[in-house]
Amino acid sequence: MMSPERDVASECQRLSLAADRWRDVSPDERAELAMRTAQSIGGEAGAWVRAAVAMKSVGPDGQDACTDRLRPVLQAEECATGPIATLRLLFLTAQALRSIGKTGVPEVSVGPRMTHGQNQIHESPFGSPSSFVAVDVLPVRRLYDPTIFRGYRATVRCANTGSVETFMKLWQEECQQRPVSEGVAVVLGAGNVTGLAAADAVSQIFEHGRAVLLKLHPVQSSLAPVFRAALKPLVEAGLLSVVVGGAALVTDAISAQEVTAMHLTGGEETFRNVVSSNKKKLLTKSITCELGNVTPWVIVPGNYSEKDLFFQADQIAASIANNSSFNCIATKVVLTSRSWPQRQQFLGRIEQRLESLPARPVWYPGAVDLHQNATGDSVSNGCLQPKLFRDVHRESHPHWFAREWFIPSAVETTVEGESIEDFCVAVSQIVHDLPGNLAASVTRPDGMATHDESRVELLIEHMRYGVVAVNTWSALAYAVANVPWGGFPGGTIESPESGLGYVHNPCFLPLVHNTILRSPLRVWPMPPWFPWHGKGGRLTEGVAEMYSAITAGKSGIWNLVRMLPDVFRG
Repeated sequence: MMSPERDVASECQRLSLAADRWRDVSPDERAELAMRTAQSIGGEAGAWVRAAVAMKSVGPDGQDACTDRLRPVLQAEECATGPIATLRLLFLTAQALRSIGKTGVPEVSVGPRMTHGQNQIHESPFGSPSSFVAVDVLPVRRLYDPTIFRGYRATVRCANTGSVETFMKLWQEECQQRPVSEGVAVVLGAGNVTGLAAADAVSQIFEHGRAVLLKLHPVQSSLAPVFRAALKPLVEAGLLSVVVGGAALVTDAISAQEVTAMHLTGGEETFRNVVSSNKKKLLTKSITCELGNVTPWVIVPGNYSEKDLFFQADQIAASIANNSSFNCIATKVVLTSRSWPQRQQFLGRIEQRLESLPARPVWYPGAVDLHQNATGDSVSNGCLQPKLFRDVHRESHPHWFAREWFIPSAVETTVEGESIEDFCVAVSQIVHDLPGNLAASVTRPDGMATHDESRVELLIEHMRYGVVAVNTWSALAYAVANVPWGGFPGGTIESPESGLGYVHNPCFLPLVHNTILRSPLRVWPMPPWFPWHGKGGRLTEGVAEMYSAITAGKSGIWNLVRMLPDVFRG
């Protein structure tokens, strides 16, 4: 609830005054505030994780249903997607602002360069531009990415400006102009991941120069004191107000003349309801959103070693199990080739991993009914185990392909095709018929024939998603915090697809088309976000402490060294 002495109108007026002051603050001073906020989050990380785990331990009957076996898994997930993700975003924001103050643009992993796609060699059947300005934003050496994300590379592809020189000029203008917008943004937080609302607020404050009225999702209302404490420097600067309330509060906030923007992270139905209820009031305001996605994971057929095959299967299983699949990029459709000889072994590994995991409380509102509607099965004891349904096709079970099901289930569907080229063309049609365009993953084997490799690259380069992840889960693009996160360009208020605009663009990159995130086919040691990792909770806590130490001006190297025993014992 709003505090008794303040109503929405007066709160927006107070925030507007802070936004006016914020407009004149230098990049270095903004960077200092970002760092102080990161340090505050580091100090509150434990409380944040405990509150999040408590929220997600409660079943539909209101009772704590979390087992001793499940609790450390939840702790690892909540630390990774809450404090760690927000710490990383704030550090990268501060680094970018400091670089802007010195050189006019942020420092990146690999600077802008012109790239030309595969359809310069072969005619493309996928209908997408082929020439871009590419900027690599991963790895970030100061955060020990070459160790933690060894072999990963994130390439942001921006629209072709004709030359790198022209792009640099536009980038410099973006860095000078966009962070000094004015007014107040109403941020309507998501309910599924506790780090989303905080990150959305940080993006509005530092990337758009607005003060923020952050309205938490009702599911997360109990976390309001935690967020106020963790984000205390922003609250004390007058740039952030964390509130809870319902539709009436949203309407009052959007009606305030000081409010110049609205951002929502959630479902398309929620977005449409907010827009339709406040259509006239929103006509003069900037509207951005990040919505859902029926997330595909494409498995390119080929000859995989058993270790590579099992690692990729493990990634998919983890992406289904994570957060009970209450994620906008939880894997929902796995696409395989019916004639692929390793298909049964691959699917068997996914099922084995999922069956080995403990059932989780169904804590997200409405998930019990959704599960029954989608699967026909009832929910026993208020808990669900993640599951993959094999050989499901649109013709016989269209509901799986028509909407995003917020339940811990995914389907596998087979694709016909005698060649890699036929497979890629068929896959492109299937994935682009799925609702949403936020993110997708593609697993591809090493050692492919030159022509086949070219065709797979053609598929990857022309998938119309905000992020295309190769050999890894697309969620990692959100986790690294400097990949622009949002739906593929082209959405409108009437047809938003997976969203309008971006969050997580601390480098202020202009004309963003999409991002391709690449990783090795197999990563060692085991990633701590795998729910069967025996030391995942301790490792995520260690990463949070390392990031916190770095934001405090320390090297963080000893934090990294202290994690090594748990890394190898996982």
